[in-house]
Amino acid sequence: MYPFVIEFVALVLFAGLLWHASRYESRAFAQQWFIGGLLATFIRETITQALLQSNLYAPEFLRIGAAPVAICLLTPSISYLALHLARGFARTEQRARMFALIFIIAASIALPLEATAAQAQWWTYATRTRAAFGAMPIVAPFAWGGAATIFYTVFWKVRETRLPERGKLYALVTLAPLIAAAQLLWRLILQVIG
Repeated sequence: MYPFVIEFVALVLFAGLLWHASRYESRAFAQQWFIGGLLATFIRETITQALLQSNLYAPEFLRIGAAPVAICLLTPSISYLALHLARGFARTEQRARMFALIFIIAASIALPLEATAAQAQWWTYATRTRAAFGAMPIVAPFAWGGAATIFYTVFWKVRETRLPERGKLYALVTLAPLIAAAQLLWRLILQVIG
């Protein structure tokens, strides 16, 4: 039912947060965060659709290959939003607090998104687990929180290196398959738990 709504929201959110990151962080930070996040999500969703087939997306969704565009745009956007909000509660040097806050905030942002997606049938999950709000698995928002935390962990490690800014971007692009693999492992763990 009307998947263009979530695609439009994802595009506006992505563009707005990309602008925010380039204005208030730096242009290099924005490029690294959003290109790295977009690529990691593209790889993860391509594997999910082509091999695992654990998520079933509405056929009307725009896709890049097998990956739905809305998910590719939403994942780095929600992760950045979680990072930005987490900085209001903890200093960046407090790594454990930042990781926990990013996880909680991203999962909290994803909860209404997942509930709406379940009700509107934008996407469903092939695995049968305990559900809430109709067909939304209870652990679904935790997948978003884990994805944000995993990406932030790698991003933080790359940002701490002495590479030039362009080298940090290349490092994140190179590490995108590793980020996607870690996020897929997290999803598989959630499926076993859920």
